[in-house]
Amino acid sequence: MTPNSPTAIGPMLRVRVYVSETDTIGRTPASQAVVTFLRTHNAAGVTVLRALEGFGASGRLHASRIGEDDGDLPLVIEWIDSRQRVDALLPELCPMVPAGMVTVEPTEVVRCATQAVRPLSDALPIASIMTRDVLVVHKDTPIRKVVELMRTRGVRAVPVVDGGIVVGLITDSDLVQRAGLGIRLALLPGLSARAQSDHMEAMSRVVAGEVMTSPAVTVPAGAPLTVAAEAMVRRQLKRLPVVDETGAVVGIVSRLDLLRTVADFGALRQHPTSPVPRASDARVSAVMRHDIPTVRPDAPLGEVIEAVESTELARALVVDANRRVQGMVSARAVLERVAPASHPTIVRSLMRRLGHRTHADDEAQTARHASARYAADLMTTDVVRARPDDPLAQVIGAMVEGKHKLVAVVDEEGRLLGGVDRADVLRGILEEAR
Repeated sequence: MTPNSPTAIGPMLRVRVYVSETDTIGRTPASQAVVTFLRTHNAAGVTVLRALEGFGASGRLHASRIGEDDGDLPLVIEWIDSRQRVDALLPELCPMVPAGMVTVEPTEVVRCATQAVRPLSDALPIASIMTRDVLVVHKDTPIRKVVELMRTRGVRAVPVVDGGIVVGLITDSDLVQRAGLGIRLALLPGLSARAQSDHMEAMSRVVAGEVMTSPAVTVPAGAPLTVAAEAMVRRQLKRLPVVDETGAVVGIVSRLDLLRTVADFGALRQHPTSPVPRASDARVSAVMRHDIPTVRPDAPLGEVIEAVESTELARALVVDANRRVQGMVSARAVLERVAPASHPTIVRSLMRRLGHRTHADDEAQTARHASARYAADLMTTDVVRARPDDPLAQVIGAMVEGKHKLVAVVDEEGRLLGGVDRADVLRGILEEAR
């Protein structure tokens, strides 16, 4: 990967669990139970340290002496991981520890020698990684209400239920193609109040059941991750509703959720119980595509919009006459161009909805985009680049840690060869694991 690529190094959290050798969780030694729990839930890496001596709250001294075997020495289970994964697993981990102490502190990973790609776990159920707070609507919910809810919650897909059972799914594409919205949801706030009202009025008599994609493709909460991955790859889907045994919605899972489970710190992982899968040796060239939309820096606005709209990713790469990558144009930049420069409050409001904090730099960039005439005025230079022979693990790391949706694949001179998106990576992981 090129120097501006996100890696596994950087701010992390160190969790320490203090137990003794005689502590158990059920009938399993406490240290073994904790390590198994963290490994099953795809923690980045764990090490168990055995102390020479020490004492805890009881005041009893545990020590190892020459020729003696105390058999009850202190143990420290050290786990280093991202804040997101620690926050997700710690509420389950803490109640497991019967009589010990758990601490959390920030740490900085300054070197990580290797990275690996884990196979999608057959032991880890979809329920363990899904988003549980799911917005759902009913078949008879007015589509105008659906749009308002999606905008308020900032979601891209909504399951439709009938009698508590999932019967369909509404996505941004459904709103454009079937509901008559006429514009992508993310672009709607950039229009004038009158234009927004006109678009919403066009959907006044439409309900969710008329717009949804049906039947819905769902996955059981207890199924392994591979079931969700195969459904996404086969059906070319980005998200899947997760259901219980009665068919009721209990969550939703995305491609990014799955990719987070296979990103690994490699050298930090301890005690593998199975051979490293072929996926860990996969290269970018195995999954890259060649149909990435491009524009030149001097491409006019109309050409830029056409290129951005031509892909599901709503992005286009900016290349020079020698196809060297100069930057990337996103739908967000186009939106800021569409929003009138004389109405900065509209743009600031939209940025808040998209999860961006408004700073002076943001406002300066917004002003530049609003007066843009060419691709160079709209592009960002924050583009992740990879070479065909780079490990696939590095691309996954960029997508998970930096939330990049598209990685440019270039040669040694920086000339564009192709690209990799999240769907390509997920498909490659499945194919390599077979």
